[in-house]
Amino acid sequence: MMDFSCHSINYRFAMYLRIFQRNRDIGDGRSDKICGSGMRKDEVRMATTETGGNPPAGSGASAPTLKIAYILPNIEAGGTERHVLTLCRLLDRSRFSPSLFTTAGGGTLFEAFSRHVPVKVMGDPARGNRFRSTQWEHAWAVASLVRILRERRPDILHTYLPAANVIGPVAARLACVPRVIVSKRSLADYKERFPLLRYTESFCNRLADVILVNSDAVRRDVERTERHWEGKFRKIRNGVAPIEPWTPEEASAFRRREGIPPDAIVALCVSNFYPYKGHKDLVEAAARVVRTFPGVLFLLAGRDSGTLEATRTRVRELELEGSFRFLGSRTDVPDLLRASDLFVHPSREEGFSNAILEAMAAGLPVVACDVGGNPEALVDGETGRLVPTRTPERFAGALLEMIGDPRKRRAFGQAARRRSEGEFSLNRMVVEMEALYESLERVGR
Repeated sequence: MMDFSCHSINYRFAMYLRIFQRNRDIGDGRSDKICGSGMRKDEVRMATTETGGNPPAGSGASAPTLKIAYILPNIEAGGTERHVLTLCRLLDRSRFSPSLFTTAGGGTLFEAFSRHVPVKVMGDPARGNRFRSTQWEHAWAVASLVRILRERRPDILHTYLPAANVIGPVAARLACVPRVIVSKRSLADYKERFPLLRYTESFCNRLADVILVNSDAVRRDVERTERHWEGKFRKIRNGVAPIEPWTPEEASAFRRREGIPPDAIVALCVSNFYPYKGHKDLVEAAARVVRTFPGVLFLLAGRDSGTLEATRTRVRELELEGSFRFLGSRTDVPDLLRASDLFVHPSREEGFSNAILEAMAAGLPVVACDVGGNPEALVDGETGRLVPTRTPERFAGALLEMIGDPRKRRAFGQAARRRSEGEFSLNRMVVEMEALYESLERVGR
């Protein structure tokens, strides 16, 4: 295994170490320089929150053997953030002691994380930031994280999402953390908007012991767009908890509370409004569907990440206001799934979608685009339909097939539930992650 002592790091990142050494008093109140989060140092100290939850029931002893530090940019509600929260809840506390650090604020999941693990936030615990920083702000973030890691001395640092996948490995090696995992969970299209990440992520792959992917599609994409991954890949597919079905009476009661007509065919989409998520394609497809089935209702759950207003505008232009409901960010997604008839996922790029897996766990047929890891989750013609991306007419055709054939819809949904239980269980994912951590401990001895 390669030696990553400080002198082996290139000039750009060695600069971070010198900054750290000159400013080792970060957080002690002796200076009011600006940290990487955009806050004053004393504000970072005040915003840092130390909380910890109870170990999972039946987890056993109170003397953990491995300290796992998770790094995220922030903890706003999203698929990756909920994945990490699941690990923090379910790791066996007799063998692991997880903690969480963020580099760009907190978010809506702050309280949920705080119930289960110690949390340190650089910034406002209630709000996450888009991490668009200069080199100096990156340097401050790295320096702050180095100090934290030297204090906490984790055995393994595990990073998620591009910003953390750059900052985390550099800080870990400067702090002499024994093992580093970087997780890649999406395709590399974002690097077209942020081309520098093509180089910085490749450099940080070199600093990592493991590059963890959640699908074969993501692995192929990393091989195509990055360097220094040779011999480091491990794959652990996402897992989701089972979602028990409701009785017809329970589903009807929920629909009444939400103001959903009892006879409506409900197509649910759970996806934050990013440009690549394809919401406008869904609207174009819906315009074709409602000509045949005017009683279809599309529920769109997710927070605004740039395209919500454009989607609303297109709905108005096509006079589809009666066919769409914009629900915002929801914490009761399992209930929405139980009350729906099918799930739609028009995303134009996808690593391995938790939203699709949750829909399958709820027994819903899925109509999605044939991109990324979607074909590894869905079986076309068995658990749903896969259509080419950016083809609203093909998406509409698949929707018409599902809506017009209730028997097929039920059969696909039952097959989806069986596949979820057999291939994508939550227990399987946690067991595989625990095995990965322990394998790194054995290598390090």
